[in-house]
Amino acid sequence: MAGSDVAKWTRLAALGLLLAGMAPALLLAAIFIWGLDAGDELVFFVSAMVIPLAGAFLVWRFGTWAKLVAILAAVVTAMALFWTAFGLTEPASFFDFVPGLLLIPGCLLAIGASIAALVANKRGCVSSAPKGGEKVGIAIAVVTVVLAAVISGALNLTLRSSADAAGAQAAVTFKNFEFSEAGYALEGGTQVFVRNDDPFVHTFTIDELGIDERLLGGGSTIIDIPAEPGTYVVYCRPHTVDPQDPSQVDMAAAFTVL
Repeated sequence: MAGSDVAKWTRLAALGLLLAGMAPALLLAAIFIWGLDAGDELVFFVSAMVIPLAGAFLVWRFGTWAKLVAILAAVVTAMALFWTAFGLTEPASFFDFVPGLLLIPGCLLAIGASIAALVANKRGCVSSAPKGGEKVGIAIAVVTVVLAAVISGALNLTLRSSADAAGAQAAVTFKNFEFSEAGYALEGGTQVFVRNDDPFVHTFTIDELGIDERLLGGGSTIIDIPAEPGTYVVYCRPHTVDPQDPSQVDMAAAFTVL
């Protein structure tokens, strides 16, 4: 990050915003690679990407006012994508974990470094290349993010379950944060094949039957259905607010055991 003289910590602030901007960029990549239906959310993710990237450019090229804009850009981005922080609990799910890894530290780094850059600029601390604590901070941020992302990707590939659908009496697929059907009916004592065609973690959960299977993106499994006749709600824990009374935006379906 060498170049013209800028206030100390400016480069670290720009790096923080770049990391934050990569979070929605990664989610957009997941949408296109996995063929998901983004709908109106496409504009949202593009905007969430452009704001921090524009902030990174401004904080790099301009002075005091740009540092204030960078702080605002980091706050707005964090508020818009705060939910990516929940993905930090899923290190084995690349597209859940890495966006949170990029966004939260990136925004905090941008805010803290922008404030430090304002102070440094007032004191006349400028340089043509990062030095001292700023250089160390940049190195730590880059190495940590790259290493954590590589580990997450490796865990996603190695821990993803895989099952053969042969012998199962029914199949359930997760796609676009939805179950493949609005309702299912299956004889008790039989098996259902479940496959996750989203890049994010989903669960096949039926509380009353004691079923709670977690599937990484691209994973599949076979689930035994108890012989307990009745109609239940099958849902995904991370993407359902109220499993007892799911709404249209919840990831849930009816499941009848005959």
